[in-house]
Amino acid sequence: MGRLCLVSGGTGGHLMPALVLARSMQERGREPLLVIEGRDVERELVRRELPDVAAVELSRSSASPFLLPMWLMRATLAARRHLREHHVKGVISTGGRASLPVALAARSLRLPLFLLEQNAVIGRANRWLLPLSRRMYVGLPDASDCHDRALFTGTPLRSGFGYVQREEARRSLGLLPDVPVVLVTGGSQGARSLNEVVPAALQGVRAKMQIMHLSGLGNDAAVRHRYADVRRETVAHVRAVAADMDRLFAAADLIICRGGGTTVSELMAVGRPAIILPYPYHKDRQQLHNARVLERVGAAIIQEEAGLEPAALGDLIEELLLDPDRLREMGDRGRQLGRLDAVEAILEDVRNEVGDHELGGDELGGDEVGGDEVGGDVADVGESGLEGLRPVVGERGAAARRGGVA
Repeated sequence: MGRLCLVSGGTGGHLMPALVLARSMQERGREPLLVIEGRDVERELVRRELPDVAAVELSRSSASPFLLPMWLMRATLAARRHLREHHVKGVISTGGRASLPVALAARSLRLPLFLLEQNAVIGRANRWLLPLSRRMYVGLPDASDCHDRALFTGTPLRSGFGYVQREEARRSLGLLPDVPVVLVTGGSQGARSLNEVVPAALQGVRAKMQIMHLSGLGNDAAVRHRYADVRRETVAHVRAVAADMDRLFAAADLIICRGGGTTVSELMAVGRPAIILPYPYHKDRQQLHNARVLERVGAAIIQEEAGLEPAALGDLIEELLLDPDRLREMGDRGRQLGRLDAVEAILEDVRNEVGDHELGGDELGGDEVGGDEVGGDVADVGESGLEGLRPVVGERGAAARRGGVA
């Protein structure tokens, strides 16, 4: 039986949509193949969210840009082997560096490639891969005008997003039902600036509130210590990571966060107002562009890190918490932009493009699909495609299956 391959890597923002799609495929009786880079954060997410998925790891490239072409060639050969062994009929990439060799392998085997872009600005990997793709699904409405192959579907989210009720979420989390809740999250890896500035900002806030703060792995003890200096009216619950993000978002009256594409889609799905501190060091400022999607409709307030004073942030938090009507209106405006049917929209389009007969019966024939040489396809990406890529800091990912790149 043919199957689909999902390739992702780097951050939870890339990987979570792939895991959501993989879970949905399993529920439909289709077992996908997942290809990741092999970073610790990826392994932890896969272990926690979908431990029974068939997964392989590609090695991470050297820090030296001179070794990147060699890594890409070797990783493409390994990816090609995995695609053939698992009888893959199509590839869906949700971003990350592992997508490059897998996409080239798919090209050499003449397999259709589908891209998912969660951000308002197309990422570097997707820019290079777009000419090789059949379709690019975009998670934010502003991105749908970027290319004639782009289709606005929304970003695949955990099934609870947009459906869990506030009262139910607070009860399950052990939160008081009538005290405002502020969620602070810096994404799958946490954010040092949020871990530092938010506790400092709340020291002067007199409004009563409950804080749910996700610090990232290894940071929870330090963040918990910082909250020791806030007023007694503020009760802080600090976790390193959370598997119940849908409940945390649903429980919140206000969310303080980064501006990752998946996070912005989650805000739209649940209809929650946000103070967004975009990550300032992306070359294309993608998180700022993501946040502006919500800011333009009055659903979020952007606070740039440069020159941000904790006291000013504290004043803004207090001002919003004391105006529940404004918070409700902001959330409603964001909800109008969201889509809750991203999984169905993407899988339906892929099924139409690949064909049910390909996914349900015929196995991928050995040498009949594509030749044995990938050099031409690697060369098609060309030097222009490679020079825009920053090399991955080298740490080998152990292959989950024998035969992965060493």
